[in-house]
Amino acid sequence: MNVIQALTELYDSQSTDSIYRELAGKILQNLSEMKRVTIYDIADLTASSRTTIWRLVQKLGYGSFSDFRYALQSAASQYVYYNRMLGLQSANTPKGIMDEVGRQLLHSKKLYNQYLSADLCEALLKELHTAKKIYFYIPFRTSFISSFQQNLWKDGKETCYEVLIPNMIETSAHLDEHSIVFINTIEFTETLEMTEVFEKIKEKKATIWLFASKESQYSRFADRHLLAVDANATSWIIAFECYLLTLSECYRASFID
Repeated sequence: MNVIQALTELYDSQSTDSIYRELAGKILQNLSEMKRVTIYDIADLTASSRTTIWRLVQKLGYGSFSDFRYALQSAASQYVYYNRMLGLQSANTPKGIMDEVGRQLLHSKKLYNQYLSADLCEALLKELHTAKKIYFYIPFRTSFISSFQQNLWKDGKETCYEVLIPNMIETSAHLDEHSIVFINTIEFTETLEMTEVFEKIKEKKATIWLFASKESQYSRFADRHLLAVDANATSWIIAFECYLLTLSECYRASFID
């Protein structure tokens, strides 16, 4: 998750009267002014204290204001590289973009068929049904996980869905050896370090099901490495969501309906 994603997630997750929602919103609305900022500049822009800004930085998962400032300045000055799902090489016309999305859909289908079989699905379902707690630590929101959670709740499971790293670390304290954690990692130079999250899960003896590329720095923590392939972001995320949709619907068919 990059700094813009983190700020957006924090903004969306806070109540309308939250000072952190207001702070995140002001920063996002003024990204063009974040290319060269100090904590004093952000305090003046948002009419906030430096203490409040530091607490915001901590909520986002940064260990220091310097780390946050570097990420924010990079995002503001190089925004052309951020939030691109299709890549710089994609056409910039509606027709070109539609054609590229179509190609990615076809690639997603290949990934889905290659990395999820009926036999693997049945094996995963058995493990999920045996577990008591099933958490999702995914750095973006998807309705398929929310649907999956509803099926898990109906079957008496404890479930949790976290996007921000500090929340992952906090909720990991409730895990135990009867827990399974789905983790998706987006690993680029500007993303936040997640080693502490993995270490906390392992301390609790929970099982980790990792969705990441073959070269993930977190592979050593995985008990299962699912969808372990390098692919275009759009293709990979669509295949990932279809993977979760399949598990959710199969879980419902097997243990609820």
